[in-house]
Amino acid sequence: MILRAYGDSWTAGEGCDRKIEDTLTKEEKILFQKENSWVKSLSIKLNVEYINNGISGYSNLKMFNDIIGDLKNGIINKNDLVIIMWSSSLRDTVPFLPNGEWVSWSVKHLIEEPHKFLNSYKSEDINFDNFFTDFKQLYITEIFNQNYYNIVNQNYVIFIQKMFEFYGVRYIMCDSFESMLIDLHKKDDITHIIDKTHYWGFNKQTFRDFLNENKKTDIWEYQDEKYKSRASQHPNKEGYEIIANELYKFIKKI
Repeated sequence: MILRAYGDSWTAGEGCDRKIEDTLTKEEKILFQKENSWVKSLSIKLNVEYINNGISGYSNLKMFNDIIGDLKNGIINKNDLVIIMWSSSLRDTVPFLPNGEWVSWSVKHLIEEPHKFLNSYKSEDINFDNFFTDFKQLYITEIFNQNYYNIVNQNYVIFIQKMFEFYGVRYIMCDSFESMLIDLHKKDDITHIIDKTHYWGFNKQTFRDFLNENKKTDIWEYQDEKYKSRASQHPNKEGYEIIANELYKFIKKI
């Protein structure tokens, strides 16, 4: 069996030891982070090989397509255990903004640092840039609708679930720092189709919530007074070990 993990920086292992990470080249950093990730720790507990497909900054849409591609190409097989740790919905590119545009790294980032979204688009056409900046202001104040992402995310989860069921692949899903469903409208709720027995903390808790319950500052990348709420935050190696322990217990129950 091979443990195959998909996710963003929380899966890649970013923040495991910031002092060391900041001294490394990009290639060295990626290897160091994966060696100190929850994926590596969990593989040791399960006594299996692991492949960490986590990529810092990755979106749910990219994960979704990577997983489908790996299954179709025979990379994922029945003997594997696949764990998907979803990221923020706001990283997905959307069809109602210019090609390749997305909203924010996370809901927290959008609330605390809206200027990064407003001023992110730069081209050689200054007039269009000015228009787009004005439109973005309108978008986040009057147009943005979280339920768009709720609908998309339910479809991600159900498609992957049904695909793995069809192919007989063992899997687990969970949320890293932001819930896949936020203020879901009843009329758009199709969560009865989702198999919650394979989804850790479904619609109740993210792993950031779980770690915050420990009320410990020394399990975080940044250990200041804002460790619970700051937008940019990852677990350190100890925090990732706690995640691995929790996932191990969850795996043993199913």
